[in-house]
Amino acid sequence: MSERIGHAAPGLWEQRPFRMLSYTRFFSRVAQNALNFALVLLINEETGRAFLSSLLVLALVVPSTVAGIVAGTAADVLPRRALVFLGDIARALICVYFLRDDGGVAAYYAVAVLLATASQFASSAEGAIMPAIVDRTELAKANALSQAVGGAAQLVGLGLLTPLVLRVFDSRDALFAICAALFLSAAFFAVLIGRVHPVARVDIGGEPGGPWWLAGWRTIQADRAVFHAVVELTLISTVLIILGGLVPTYIEEVLDLPVDIGVLVLIPAAAGVVFGLRVAGFLAHRVPHGLLSTTGFTIFVGCLALLAFVNKEADFLGGFGMFGWLNSVQIGNFDGGGVMAMIIMLPLGFSYAVVSVAGQTVMDDRVPLFLRGRVGSTQAALAAIASSVPVLVAGAMADAVGVTPVMALVAALAGLVAIANLRAPKEHGRRGPLVR
Repeated sequence: MSERIGHAAPGLWEQRPFRMLSYTRFFSRVAQNALNFALVLLINEETGRAFLSSLLVLALVVPSTVAGIVAGTAADVLPRRALVFLGDIARALICVYFLRDDGGVAAYYAVAVLLATASQFASSAEGAIMPAIVDRTELAKANALSQAVGGAAQLVGLGLLTPLVLRVFDSRDALFAICAALFLSAAFFAVLIGRVHPVARVDIGGEPGGPWWLAGWRTIQADRAVFHAVVELTLISTVLIILGGLVPTYIEEVLDLPVDIGVLVLIPAAAGVVFGLRVAGFLAHRVPHGLLSTTGFTIFVGCLALLAFVNKEADFLGGFGMFGWLNSVQIGNFDGGGVMAMIIMLPLGFSYAVVSVAGQTVMDDRVPLFLRGRVGSTQAALAAIASSVPVLVAGAMADAVGVTPVMALVAALAGLVAIANLRAPKEHGRRGPLVR
């Protein structure tokens, strides 16, 4: 918020709109992550095929293409707080409806599409609210905190809530009931955000010409710095979507663990995200965006490649005296390969946070407020389109040749695309289309 005359500006967490927005994001994302993981587990349990798990991931991201563009436009022209509230209420009602259904594979896909569609309206409005309530000088820090909220929600949803309810209590219905309550809590905090009074800044320019559904894309094309940031966010989102379809098979085939237990091996990524957010939030306005994002991508791709061969790496390192302890790790099926996966997930989460905060800060800083929803939804749509075919191909290939070569191939292709985007826009250091 703007500085008060004669007083220091309050910290972000002391500002009620930002705090309430963070609460609603946390509760809704805990529920969404828990349900997404639960649907993957249920599909995997009934079919055991990586292709069908990838198809479910695709069902979760496809709404970003059509519903996402509509949601982004709605976030720019309709009351944003109301959109967040209605999106959370809609997801709670979907959970309640599912409780009345008998389940089955077809029902899982239907619920995935419905939840993802409702999520587009809530998340697009949340993204558009952020730059409207946070001072431009604090956008990097605000994005870092928001990413931390998302990381914590992912940890609680994937690592605690779903495994606990599905496996310990063995109740699918209990999980959907809990998630319905979480969505209702998120809707309550959305109301408490209060009326959004935009911070003092002036947007230069007007609506881009052409069809309304291309407004976000035209805005992205008009600013080279924003274009590069969108490419980076799209690339890393695409890779994560593909990995989402491969994770169950990876845990079972490579780590030789049950999916609901093996997912805990991936939890150190959350710690990496937290550390990366602190670093990225500090460096976002002190280090050239190109250098920051390039460093993040380099680490991310390298870790992804290492993750594909964790068992061989554990065997190799175990031959050296200082790493000999890797050979003695044996807790059930958890061995040195699982330890290596946990170690690698730490810098993987760090690099994701660096790239994500750098890209989001550029978008928030340079995109006019009245176009922020459409630009954000367009970026999500690009990730959905870019991943739609690869996620299915990767799933089919994993069924045919195994998940290790597929993950290695994904890392190699991501590296090639990242290299093509390495050249940071020279004008990034200048003032963008927004002035205060």
